[in-house]
Amino acid sequence: MLFNHPPIAIETAEPVSPFDDPECLYVALPETMSTFVSPSMQDWRHNPKVGAILSSLVDGLNSKPVGTESTVIDLTEYDTDTRDLIGQILGEGEISILADRPTRRLIISESVFAGVWRVKHYHDDALIQEYLETGPYPKILAEWLSVDNAQKTLPATFPDNLMNAPALLYEIFAKSRDFAVGSEEVINLTLLPLTPEDMTYMIDCLGLLGMSILSKGYGDCHIRRTGLPYVWWVQYFNSPGKLILNTLEITQLPNVVMAAEEDLEDSASRLANVLTEWFDFTN
Repeated sequence: MLFNHPPIAIETAEPVSPFDDPECLYVALPETMSTFVSPSMQDWRHNPKVGAILSSLVDGLNSKPVGTESTVIDLTEYDTDTRDLIGQILGEGEISILADRPTRRLIISESVFAGVWRVKHYHDDALIQEYLETGPYPKILAEWLSVDNAQKTLPATFPDNLMNAPALLYEIFAKSRDFAVGSEEVINLTLLPLTPEDMTYMIDCLGLLGMSILSKGYGDCHIRRTGLPYVWWVQYFNSPGKLILNTLEITQLPNVVMAAEEDLEDSASRLANVLTEWFDFTN
């Protein structure tokens, strides 16, 4: 789970060339891997409320057009055993989200069934709301982003030690100001000649909004919302944790965060199989 906002990485990993390495060293494989372990079938059948919750999730994932309607299930209405069983069944998937405001915090995790999200809303460190939601992404993200569109100001002057940061910042501020759905764009910073001073200044100038997203796979993808509307840092790391791709995305929400239509359909099918084959529950 993501409990703290990760920093913006500045240094990119050195390229690996086997021709320069007489021992032909290679990037180490991950040493640990999380696997899904289902709870006891007997535990499920002793708690019919679990079957009803899973059935509602399947209905939400099957809504047509796919992904346009979300199903929300308030977990605070259920006892601890039911919530624990649901947590065991759904597990934790690749996406985790952390969003902070003064006195408030969101902790969101995608389940192993893509498009099924568990949302926890805290106020002064006290859990005030916990629910499951189906859809490409939790709707509360859009609500928080619409409120938190802080307006940054392009500096009138720049330090003398910068190379390409001023021109790039002019472009980024203009694209943020003129953004419209359909004009999404990715700026690949890895391919641009930027000095460490350029990167540090851009990070300071764009600022951060207090929303970070982690997408885990063979490597990790760290996503941070900047203080500029629609502008996101999206950084990809290899398994040893070295930065291999550094980008800025101008978009409402980066695609890597959202469950695709085929993901929702697959999750609906797999959850339906859980109900019929393991839980003996007819949806």
